[in-house]
Amino acid sequence: MYFEDLSQFICAYEEFETADFVIFGIPYDSTTSYKPGARFGPDEVRKSSWGLETYSPNLDLDLIDAKVHDAKNVDIDGCQSEVIERTYKSTKYLLEHKKIPVMIGGEHSVSYPVIKAVSEEYEDIIVVHFDAHCDLRDEYHNNPQSHACVIKQSLNHVQNVFQFGIRSGDADEWEFARNDERITISQDLPTVEDVKKIAELNKPIYITVDIDVLDPAFAPGTGTPEPCGFSTKELINSLYLFKDIFDKVVGFDVVEVSPPYDLSGITSIAASKILREMILMKNEKN
Repeated sequence: MYFEDLSQFICAYEEFETADFVIFGIPYDSTTSYKPGARFGPDEVRKSSWGLETYSPNLDLDLIDAKVHDAKNVDIDGCQSEVIERTYKSTKYLLEHKKIPVMIGGEHSVSYPVIKAVSEEYEDIIVVHFDAHCDLRDEYHNNPQSHACVIKQSLNHVQNVFQFGIRSGDADEWEFARNDERITISQDLPTVEDVKKIAELNKPIYITVDIDVLDPAFAPGTGTPEPCGFSTKELINSLYLFKDIFDKVVGFDVVEVSPPYDLSGITSIAASKILREMILMKNEKN
């Protein structure tokens, strides 16, 4: 694998061989279109996680009961294509060893090779996408692998994408989303009815959370903040709607945390808690 040795996520003490969950970071932000710094996200989210308790009172579940290993960060030396290939191969390695991948970004472009690898391991996956932005451009600054293109690229490998919290994007992206039957797009967070529709498809699910789905008041530490978003509590409560179908979840990530703009640390701690709650919900179903 292509992992460096860095600090651990809270309670990530399990050895790789016996772990169910493997956390890994991708400290990459070279296609960031506004404010760079997401490359520092994985390590800061890990650091912030130590401010959390292992117990979730809302779920009545404890992280000490989950077998979690932190595989550190993917080596990002080299050009973007090399980073994509290493991330893809690293994710494939985890999946071949029957691990549940838990990725910390980095900018959103790094979700693409993870989604590609997961789509090859599990037939016909659903991507559930929380974000402020459509991420459906064909290219941005002449780069089809930009963070602004990650969902468009992922459509080469998946047939169902459910987008929530989307409130920004150019006219062509919105037209594409509204007219492509593979995509369900909403400016709101998921409802019970939305989750029922996803459950009825009875397919494996990959969840990707761009932290800018939150309002900048709750997540200032991100590269492309967008007003009129959601509170951290609203987002986490919406994730709880998926609790009963987390047995179908085969991997997840949180991306776009940019510590240089997170002077209070609230964005990193929000990302840590989102990851903790998703690990707990999956572990209960494991």
